[in-house]
Amino acid sequence: MVKVFVLLLMVLLTFMSIGGYLFMDGKIVDGERQIANGQKQIEEGQPELEAGKVKLEAGKIESSEGKKEYEKAEDNLFLVLVDDLFNAGKGFKEGRDRIAEGDRQVANGVDNVNVGERRLDAGRLQLLRGKEQVGIAKGARILCVLGAVFFAIVTIVLGLCWRRTMIRVFMHPRD
Repeated sequence: MVKVFVLLLMVLLTFMSIGGYLFMDGKIVDGERQIANGQKQIEEGQPELEAGKVKLEAGKIESSEGKKEYEKAEDNLFLVLVDDLFNAGKGFKEGRDRIAEGDRQVANGVDNVNVGERRLDAGRLQLLRGKEQVGIAKGARILCVLGAVFFAIVTIVLGLCWRRTMIRVFMHPRD
C-alpha cells in the first residue's frame, strides 16, 4: 500500500511541477509585456525631459536678459523721471512684476525638470528590477520543467519496478 501512495505522490508532484511551469510562464509573459510598456514610456519621456530642459534654459536666458534690461532702464534717471511724471511709476512697477513672474516661472520649470528626472530615474530602476524578476522567474520555470521531467521519470521507473506488486494490490486486495 505504501508503494501506491509513493506513486500517487510522484504523480502529484509531476502535475504540480507542470502547474508551476504554466503559472511561471504566464507571469513571465505578463512581466515581459510590462517591461516593454515601461521601456516605451521611458523612450517617450526622455525627449520630453530634454525639451523641458531646453525650454528651461531659454527661460533662464530670457529672464536674465530682462533683468539686465530693467537694471539699465532703472539706472537711466531720465527714464525713471519720465515714467514717474507721465505714467505714475507704473512702467517700472510692471517691469518688476514681470521679472518676479519670470522668476516664478523659472523656479517652476526647475522643479518640473527635477521631478521629470526623478520620475525617469525611478522608471529606469523599476525596469531594471522587473528585468531581474523576469530572469528569476525564467530560472524557476526551468526548474519546474526539470522537476516535472524528474518526477515523471521516477514515477515511470517505480511503476515498472513495482508493477507486479501493484497488480497484486489491485487484483487481490485481501492478500
